[in-house]
Order: sequence, then structure tokens, then C-alpha cells
Amino acid sequence: SESADPFYWMRVIMASNRGTLMELGISPIVTSGLIMQLLAGTKIIEVGDSVKDRALFNGAQKLFGMLITVCQAVVYVVTGMYGEPADLGMGICLLIIIQLLCSGVIVLLLDELLQKGYG
Repeated sequence: SESADPFYWMRVIMASNRGTLMELGISPIVTSGLIMQLLAGTKIIEVGDSVKDRALFNGAQKLFGMLITVCQAVVYVVTGMYGEPADLGMGICLLIIIQLLCSGVIVLLLDELLQKGYG
């Protein structure tokens, strides 16, 4: 049916909620963290022990998280999670992508606060 959720069983793991701004959940953060750790572990990227290197690594991880957020938002809209894109129109599709991007940035900022020790 049209209301069936293909990610129903993944919602708990991804901390997401269908039809809300938390649609993407923490999956961009987790995905970017896993990929960056994999790249650093296999020495594809060099990460030193200095504070500057760790700060650059964390910054790159956040930037990669935002890139993943944009990609996931576009894929969600294009594949019809919110209705057929032809029926919605380009403006509505763009607004949905922007909303998902903004909520993804907020989740990234909240993760940053938790990493810094607040909360």
C-alpha cells in the first residue's frame, strides 16, 4: 500500500520517525563516522595525534555528515517517500529537501554539544 514504510524495522536503529523532521534520524552522523573511521583505520587518510589533526578530522566528519544528509534527503524525495515528485512539484520537493537538511544540521549540532560534554 502507499502508506507502507519500507524502513519500518530500521526506524529504531536510525532513531528516526516517519513523516517528521527527524526522518533521517542519526543515520548521517553514524554513516559519516563509520566511513571516516574506516578511512583513518586503513591509513587512506592520515590522522595524527595532535589537537589540530583531531579537530580537522572532526570537522571533515561533520562536513561529510552534511553531505550525506543532502544525499539522503534528495534520495528520499526522488524515490517518492513523500509522494510522487511529479505530483508534488519542484517547489515542494525543494522545500522538503531544505527542511530535511536543516533538521540534519540541527542533529549534527546537537551531536557536537554531546561530544563537548554538554548534556
